[in-house]
Amino acid sequence: MRTYVRMTFHSEGASPLKVLEVMRGLGFDEAMGIHDFVYKWKDRTTLEDVIRLTTEMHAQLKGLDVSYEITTIS
Repeated sequence: MRTYVRMTFHSEGASPLKVLEVMRGLGFDEAMGIHDFVYKWKDRTTLEDVIRLTTEMHAQLKGLDVSYEITTIS
């Protein structure tokens, strides 16, 4: 299972390098294409696991003035 994140940055928000630091800290890798980041689940996961991860991501990105879209594919 993988969780993909697509970001939209704003000129008044945090730098892409700061956002990259936050996302790496959460366990995401950079991705090329329509998604900017990917989280590769190691074990079988549940919807609750995805919600926990994205809730933590939301908290860490708060105040950085970025918008995001999340897609999880099993």
